[in-house]
Amino acid sequence: MLQKFLINLFSSNKLNNYIFNYEFMSINIPPKKFRHIVIFTGGTFPLPKFCKYFFKNHVNPDFIIAADSGLEVLDLFNDYYKKNIFLPDVILGDMDSLKNKNLLKKYKDFSKCQIEKFNPYKDFSDTELALILASKLKTDNSIITLIGGSGGRIDHLMSIYNLFSTSIRPNFWLSSDQLISLVPKNNTISILPSKKSSPISILLPFENNRKTLKSKNFIKSFGLEWEYNLFRNTFIPSLSNEISLEHFSKKIPATIHSKKDILVATEFNSLIKIF
Repeated sequence: MLQKFLINLFSSNKLNNYIFNYEFMSINIPPKKFRHIVIFTGGTFPLPKFCKYFFKNHVNPDFIIAADSGLEVLDLFNDYYKKNIFLPDVILGDMDSLKNKNLLKKYKDFSKCQIEKFNPYKDFSDTELALILASKLKTDNSIITLIGGSGGRIDHLMSIYNLFSTSIRPNFWLSSDQLISLVPKNNTISILPSKKSSPISILLPFENNRKTLKSKNFIKSFGLEWEYNLFRNTFIPSLSNEISLEHFSKKIPATIHSKKDILVATEFNSLIKIF
């Protein structure tokens, strides 16, 4: 096992490729691909009641990963819903932040999940490991949802933001206070918030910042209070925007189309569609 780990660690001469190509030792990767992979990770997380609308409007999760103390978040979600609907298929991480170690036995006995423990002496996060695994289980039409990971250390927060510029990026991130949606290039997002005043912000992934800022009119919007011609030429083109009064009163979603990858931050109760 040590030899296999060292091969994975040093086999690539490209920065971070050993992470993205990591071959798990204790996890049998099923040949089946999954439609909705959900990852629970540590850090600050949204209250379960705020996530009900999101799960109501997306296909049910069919593969669940708990990363380190994300297992405690998962357990809290199961307590809230009074059903064990979030049974982990895989638990992974160095377990350095998992306070309730009894949960490992609880879910291993209950759900027969696979567990892979890592040495804490490493230069990458358990969230990255979970996303690497998820990337091996998805198709082009799959959804990967990340729950938690905000708050606490700013470097951990920025590392998750940076993941949206990589091949293992999630489609949705349910942070402590907002839903972050990845809108791939040449796609459109429609947003119908539950309140007129609900903020809508647009961010650029790190990878696109320099190239995209040189482009003009790569984003088009319709139905916002401040439309695209008023967007700023920074990596946050629009901060705390809103749906227009006309669109909100008529229940017409605002739309944002981009020729580049963008991230859109909204409230949890917004009706979101990406097409």
